[in-house]
Amino acid sequence: MRGTDPDQHGRLMVLLGILAVVAGLLLAAGRRQWGRMLATMTGLMVLLSAAIDLVQLYRGGPFVDSGLRTATTVGPGLWVIACGGFIVLLAGVVARFAYKPAAGGGELRR
Repeated sequence: MRGTDPDQHGRLMVLLGILAVVAGLLLAAGRRQWGRMLATMTGLMVLLSAAIDLVQLYRGGPFVDSGLRTATTVGPGLWVIACGGFIVLLAGVVARFAYKPAAGGGELRR
C-alpha cells in the first residue's frame, strides 16, 4: 500500500506541502496576515490527515474487515508528515506574536 494510492491521503499531502511553501513565502515577503493564516490552516489539515491515517493503520489497516490475514506497519513517512504539520502549525502561531508594530510609527520592528 502506498500513500499515493487513490484511497490514501498522499496526494492531499503533496497539495498541503505546496500550500505550506506558499505560506512560508508569504511570511518571508511581509504578507504576515495571509501567511500566518495559511500556515495555521495548512498545519491543522496536515495534522488532522496524519492523525486519521495513524488511527486507521493502528486499528488494523484498510484490510481489517476483508477476511485477509495481513500485518500493517507504519513507516517513518507518516511520522515525518505529522511532525512537519506540527512545525507548520507552530510557525503560523508564532508568526502572530513575532512581529509587533513599533510605537509611534507604521514600521515593523523585530
